[in-house]
Amino acid sequence: MGRVTTPRVITQQIRQLCQSISEYEPAYVEVKADPRSLINECFPNVAAHVKEYGGQSVFGRCIWQRANVLIEAEAHAVWRSPSGDMVDITPHNNGEDSILFLVDPQMAYDGNCIPNIRKALTSSPLVAEFITLFNERDQIAAKSKGNTFSLPADMVRRMFEIEQILNQRVSRNDPCPCQSGIKYKKCCGSYET
Repeated sequence: MGRVTTPRVITQQIRQLCQSISEYEPAYVEVKADPRSLINECFPNVAAHVKEYGGQSVFGRCIWQRANVLIEAEAHAVWRSPSGDMVDITPHNNGEDSILFLVDPQMAYDGNCIPNIRKALTSSPLVAEFITLFNERDQIAAKSKGNTFSLPADMVRRMFEIEQILNQRVSRNDPCPCQSGIKYKKCCGSYET
C-alpha cells in the first residue's frame, strides 16, 4: 500500500469524497510546523497558536492517499493568520511540506477522536475489509476519553496482515496484491502517487 501521503493531484475520486463532506473545495496548505507543536495534536496546537499570535482556528479535513488503494479525510485544524493566510502549524509523521485541506465549518471538536472518512480506489474485498477495520478502530477511539484506547488483539493482527499484503512490491504485470484478480497496472497501480 505504501506510505500515507498528500495527493499530488486532486482527482475525481478526491473531489467526490470532498463533496460528500463539505461545500468547500480542497486546497493545498503549506506546513510551517511550530516547534512547540506536537504531532497528531492539531486542535490544541492551533488553539495555543491563536492565543499567542491571533488569527483563528479553521476546522476541516486533511486529505490523505494511502498510495494506490484508498483516500481518507482526517479531522484536522489549521491556523488562519490575522492576514487571512491558512498555515498548517502541526508537524506530520510523514514529513509533508504541504497538505490537501478541506474546510468543514460543521466540524466540532470536544477532545475526543473524530473518525476518518475513507473511500476505496479499488473494488478489492481486501481493501473493503481494511477500511471496515479502520472504521471500527476509529469508532472505538471516538468513544474513549482522551488519547488512550484498547483494541482487540485479533483486530490489530488482521489490520497488520492486510497492510503487509497491500504493501507488497510487485511489477506492473503481476497480479494486484489487493487480491482483485486483475493485473496491478489495471487495478491499484493506476492510482500510484
